[in-house]
Amino acid sequence: MAPTTNSPEATGLEVRDLKVFHGVVPAVRGVDLECKPGQILGIVGPNGAGKTSLLSGIAGVKKTSGGHVLLDGRDMSRWPAYRRGQAGVVMVNERRRVFPSLSVRENLAAGGWGLGKAEVEARAEQMLDLFPRLREREDVPSFRLSGGEQRMVSIARALMTGARCLLLDELSLGLAPRIVAQLTEVVRQLADEGRIVILVEQYVGVLLQLADHVSILERGRVKFTGQTHETALWLQEHGYLKPTDMAVVEKKITSTH
Repeated sequence: MAPTTNSPEATGLEVRDLKVFHGVVPAVRGVDLECKPGQILGIVGPNGAGKTSLLSGIAGVKKTSGGHVLLDGRDMSRWPAYRRGQAGVVMVNERRRVFPSLSVRENLAAGGWGLGKAEVEARAEQMLDLFPRLREREDVPSFRLSGGEQRMVSIARALMTGARCLLLDELSLGLAPRIVAQLTEVVRQLADEGRIVILVEQYVGVLLQLADHVSILERGRVKFTGQTHETALWLQEHGYLKPTDMAVVEKKITSTH
């Protein structure tokens, strides 16, 4: 039986010396990361830095060429993606992968494949409570949903599996600020409930608002890792950060004291 999020055995996700290649080209070059239950680890970096490849390697979607991925001390480095998903590590891709002809509720049911009917219904209700907008649209075919609604479906479907570790790739990509605000609220709630969240996000302001710690990726390597405020100072010093983004960090710090 897997440890619960409050269990002493629930040590979180550890990534050690992970390497991912695209053919013969290295995309991730020996990355170390750590994220405890209840925390959000942000990953930021320029295009081509290896951010999506890193998440894909952790999830087992892309084959790794060395290194280790551990969840609560269990080494899953040699496990295929489906087995990592069963263990609780699920990636939500930047492309909104929904079943277009299925309704919202049917998409959620597909995420609960292998569970009993009553359990699927119970989990679907939890997801519709988490995303009230989806409850309003639960019988609508998914191809008729907005981009933000499809993003909600993809996250909710991942959670139907009972995921403990969510790997979120570009949460806010192409979405209206109002939808992004709703999604960030949900992601924070999921972490506060004890889940492990790794978030790749192109908009630094969104990432700094959410993350507890941030790792900066450049050319497949971790350039810097620190708490959100420390990382913001590093980003500002190296010209990556706008004054408005720094203001987000200062507001976050003020609100927590």
